[in-house]
Amino acid sequence: MKNVGRSFVLFAGILLAIMGLGIFNWLRFLSHGPGLTGSSDVVPWGIYISGLAYFIGVSAGATIIGLMIHAFGREDYAPMGIRAILLGLLCIFGATQFVLVDLGVPFRGLKVPLILHNLTSLFLISSSSYYGFMLILLAELYFTVKITRGKATERDKKIVKWLGILAVPYALWVVHAFTGSIFGVVKAREMWNTPMLPVHFVISAIASGFAMVILVAVITSKVEKREILTGETFDHMGRLLAFFLIVTLFLDFFDYFILRYSGKKEAMETWHILTTRYVPLFVMNIGGLAVAFLILLFKKGRTANGLLMATSIVQVAIIAYRIDLVTVGQIAPLFPGMGELQYIPTLPEISVALGLVATVILLYMVLSKVIPMEETVPEEGVWF
Repeated sequence: MKNVGRSFVLFAGILLAIMGLGIFNWLRFLSHGPGLTGSSDVVPWGIYISGLAYFIGVSAGATIIGLMIHAFGREDYAPMGIRAILLGLLCIFGATQFVLVDLGVPFRGLKVPLILHNLTSLFLISSSSYYGFMLILLAELYFTVKITRGKATERDKKIVKWLGILAVPYALWVVHAFTGSIFGVVKAREMWNTPMLPVHFVISAIASGFAMVILVAVITSKVEKREILTGETFDHMGRLLAFFLIVTLFLDFFDYFILRYSGKKEAMETWHILTTRYVPLFVMNIGGLAVAFLILLFKKGRTANGLLMATSIVQVAIIAYRIDLVTVGQIAPLFPGMGELQYIPTLPEISVALGLVATVILLYMVLSKVIPMEETVPEEGVWF
């Protein structure tokens, strides 16, 4: 492992403490049941499913870096190649952990697809695709590290190229679009039942994943006090991200616009919830995307400091959208007389979610010290 400083150890200790609290409360859920969470029989999905949707999106969007390197010849993106693969792999791992936690007894999820394989279920298609995506990213990581160490053959380089290109349609179409389809086919939910939802999921995934890679590049540069990407590369990334954001904002706006002006009772109730109880998240979603886009329009906004601010705002905006989609889509009453539904995450529930986030961050920190990111390293001491 590369040398680590005191700040690394301190931050790792904080993450371990957060993980420990999350594990403690997760064990309480296993022994006491879901009554300790804010979910119920009428609102069964909460922040864990929002976390699933967010992390899958980031993992899928991170594959854009490989596409830029191998399909468009952007070699200036290469320093982020392994980091993007590792980020995508850890985020899809994190997404699966959110699912297992939400199931209550995690071993239920391990039955798919070996025991539970209902071919008419989108859950089967979506969850099975995660395994395939992990295998693709693991293979891409393995061969890319061989190239980084100077141990790759020409055949290895070709494999990396095609894995990097094919990972994008697989991630966006097979993995993330089908995750969006799980929501889109639910006819009883006004906010979900639209064929545009898989498209919306894919575009927001590209925005959040690409923004996360930029955010990691900026933070790594500041922590290691060296230039990982050039100013010109940051500028190009900022322009590309601005395009992804305006498309995401376009879809968000018209989702809400049609909801507001459809004239349907269910839609009006959903709109009412969004603009009253959930107005902070609503503003964070639309306002955050708009502010991040405006930042990127200026040249200073496409520098390291500007991108740090813009990409951080993008993550908050996309998380707000995921929470709105999952939660508001459920608390709109299904029939008259059902009464006002509520979903308020409990502190133990939040601690488990934060523990999973801390796990992903810690794994990235440790593996980025173990796996060669850019430079060729001696063969001794490297686990690949």
